Amino acid sequence: MNSTIVEVAYLEQYGRGDVWTLPMSGRGDCEDLALLKCKMLIERGWPTSALSVTVGATVQGVAHAVLTVSTVQGQLVLDNLNSSILRPSQTGHRYFARQSDRGWISASGERTAEPMADLPMARVGLR
Repeated sequence: MNSTIVEVAYLEQYGRGDVWTLPMSGRGDCEDLALLKCKMLIERGWPTSALSVTVGATVQGVAHAVLTVSTVQGQLVLDNLNSSILRPSQTGHRYFARQSDRGWISASGERTAEPMADLPMARVGLR
């Protein structure tokens, strides 16, 4: 799926900042791909409780989102930057928060209405 969606910046696609939506136009960014992967897994019978969007930063410090899947083998990451399915510790990303059924959970366990980092977000660049 990673190669079927052309990655574009928010401003180029929508003319404004951060927009999370399904990439119906065939163009989108990391959040859009994570949402599409989530939708496709739900359509294939995966429980929504096993799927969550997780936000953080790449090794280069760029804001990034992935789909995290809970399995009997543990947490696995579906990432548009890598075609392999990896454990979170194998991606090189720093994770700040993950989606839950009641909002977001930060890395320290704090529940919030929106994604929140347990460290200064100013250090993370936007694409």
